[in-house]
Amino acid sequence: MCVLCGLEEESCCHLFFDCIFARRVWGLCHKWLGVLVASHIEPKSNFDQFRLSCASEIVNNVWNTIWVGVVSEIWKHKNNIIFKGGVGDAFEVFSLVQVKVWLWVSINCRSTSFSFSDWCLKPLVCMRLIN
Repeated sequence: MCVLCGLEEESCCHLFFDCIFARRVWGLCHKWLGVLVASHIEPKSNFDQFRLSCASEIVNNVWNTIWVGVVSEIWKHKNNIIFKGGVGDAFEVFSLVQVKVWLWVSINCRSTSFSFSDWCLKPLVCMRLIN
């Protein structure tokens, strides 16, 4: 059984995209980014839809990094529950994604600089600054 929701058998599709816990994390992420989306539960389709057709390659790399960040933090959170007796906290997972992606952008887009608080409050404005 899925340790995050306890309601269904764990599978890749369930754990990362269909579990009520994962949907909360994705919902926080979508709200933060200001997007409305009906997400696919199949991993490749979900990843493919997490791109902007009108955005530059570097901005789409940021979007891809957000996607990878969500998936990896859900996985780490699941393992924390199993191996360390952690407690499910969707907001914690989402907050760790914000940190992880901001650090990635800070390291990989050195010509662009914005604070972590700006990133958390205005991610789309920050993405417009990336070149």
